[in-house]
Amino acid sequence: MKKLIVLLSLIALLSLIPFAAAQSVETLCLVTDIGRVNDGTFNQFAHEGALDAADVYDLEYKFIETQAETDYDANIQTCIDEGFEIIITVGFLIADSTYAAAESNPDVYFLGVDQFVMGGPTNYVGIQFREDQSGFLAGVLAAQVADSMGSDTIAGIYGIDIPPVKKFRNGFEQGARYINTDLNLLGVYIDSFIAPDRGASAAEQFIGEGASVIFGAGGPTGTGGILAAAQQGVYVIGVDQDEWVTSFGAGETPGSEYIISSAIKRVDQGVYDMVAAIADGMMDEFPGGGIYLMDVALNGVGLADKHDAAIDDAFFEVAAGVAEMMIAGSVTTGVDPVSGDLMEMDMMEDQALDMMGVETVCLVTDLGRVNDGTFNQSAHEGAVAAADEYDLEYKFIETQAETDYESNIQTCIEEGFEVIVTVGFLIADATYAAADANPDVFFLGVDQFVADGPTNYVGIQFREDQSGFMTGVLAAFVAEWLESDIIAGVYGIDIPPVKRFRNGYEQGARHVNPDLTILGVYIDSFVAPDRGASAALQFIGEGASVLFGGGGPTGTGAILAGAQEGVYVIGVDKDEWVTSFGAGETPGSEFIISSALKRVDQGVRDMVAMLAEGDLSSFPGGGIFLMDAAMNGVGLAPPHESDIPDSVWNKVDAVNAVLIAGDIETGVNLMTGDLLE
Repeated sequence: MKKLIVLLSLIALLSLIPFAAAQSVETLCLVTDIGRVNDGTFNQFAHEGALDAADVYDLEYKFIETQAETDYDANIQTCIDEGFEIIITVGFLIADSTYAAAESNPDVYFLGVDQFVMGGPTNYVGIQFREDQSGFLAGVLAAQVADSMGSDTIAGIYGIDIPPVKKFRNGFEQGARYINTDLNLLGVYIDSFIAPDRGASAAEQFIGEGASVIFGAGGPTGTGGILAAAQQGVYVIGVDQDEWVTSFGAGETPGSEYIISSAIKRVDQGVYDMVAAIADGMMDEFPGGGIYLMDVALNGVGLADKHDAAIDDAFFEVAAGVAEMMIAGSVTTGVDPVSGDLMEMDMMEDQALDMMGVETVCLVTDLGRVNDGTFNQSAHEGAVAAADEYDLEYKFIETQAETDYESNIQTCIEEGFEVIVTVGFLIADATYAAADANPDVFFLGVDQFVADGPTNYVGIQFREDQSGFMTGVLAAFVAEWLESDIIAGVYGIDIPPVKRFRNGYEQGARHVNPDLTILGVYIDSFVAPDRGASAALQFIGEGASVLFGGGGPTGTGAILAGAQEGVYVIGVDKDEWVTSFGAGETPGSEFIISSALKRVDQGVRDMVAMLAEGDLSSFPGGGIFLMDAAMNGVGLAPPHESDIPDSVWNKVDAVNAVLIAGDIETGVNLMTGDLLE
């Protein structure tokens, strides 16, 4: 199933964890919130998810039950001191302690249940839930039950009006109105989560006002409300966990036949998924520094069984049908998944339209043309492919000067295009501003880094470390074939993408031959081909048999000079045999053996296709779409004229297949580009 990388994204994906996943984990430790692992709360469900993962992956597992909030730090530290590689902490109250521990221990994974992480340490993920979806389904159920009783009034008792509680309330009310727009909806926020008497008092009041179903979403406060109501013969719905089991003693508590369901957050599933991602080495599924958002599609939220309640199974079948429509994108909750507030009607209408699929796409190039062999051309080709596949109206605008960025984007907006693709990091500021000012238009920024941006804006980024790693593997095997022990690289300014290329390249080469001598230099300009050429000649003089150029025209200057000296070279970003070597017309073209590709066309095509299909559940709004080797997002260009034997390429392909499968990690920090310890 597809995973939503929340609009905050954090992403996520920013990143993956900052160390080698190939070195599989073996140990797992859980620290509860105040309570025990059999208390029927999130503590128990997190424990059950951890147990399942430990059983499947043969992990050593330990849990520590917290007695007081003052013990949080010490309990986490115990897990650290005992060498546990994954630490799970439960509940929002322990979040600060978890964040601090993750920041101080970058070689340990931290999973925080019900914790919100935004731009945090990349070894820390908050497991969050779409309470609005769970609440919506509870509202769908409540409205049907009320209708079957001839009632037009339902109610909800809520704790403090923080975002998760508002998501439950507004989702519940929206779900009820989805079934019956004329329902009378009663509800109250109570400024404490531990006031069951006040919850019970609110329930009494709502029953007096005719409520036939009451939803309780506020910890013990809400539970106090539904216990009181059920004991008076009023149907109720619990929250978070299956309250028939917990609050109603698995049927032993008076009134248990009146709890018809609970709007549950499947903590066990979330914990299992994240531990499994780490244990499997699937780091593209580990949203380090952000959140793992459990939604209906991920089996992350839903409704508990009816147990003893004498209500029609057909009501649950209707709710299941609504859940399927949520997954398909044809039903939305109308609730902001960050704040919990109701979305404005025009925003909801726009969203509903978007779910039907966009019909128009416009592309604005960086300086250059759509046939210039750069990212402009690749992005154009991806947009054309999506437009052809989904019968979209497509237009492109070729930028002549940086001062035209804003006006070119504005032209697309004024002409009513629904998706606007902009190319390159230089146009990022103009794209961000346009996305912020036009929330009903989708923006896709090629090679743009987005973190906590507008939710209609996605940056398409690439695993340069993987592409560099593949390149290093190739260079090392070619050097071996040449009986050489020296390779080199010439790089531009040492910004993170360039460092990811360089360190990935060197890690890939050392994976093949740890004893290689690897020469390299950063040059403080991307537009200094003469300096690149000079560096190349110096490295050739020192014996380099293969030369990688990773720095725009600077790197291209290096590989052109190297190839003209009869040294094998590797390009970057696009297929430089086509671009820099004129598709074989430039002297030395027979010596370019490949290029470390970023497949911009694939990324643009995938994102436009997602929008054309109306698949917003997978649209990482406000964050990045990270193209990796497994997604065909990075890789190696073909050898074209070069005489590198198939036996070398077969070795390269074998190593790269293992990298793509996730069994080799590059050892490069995906945010900074630095080598990991």
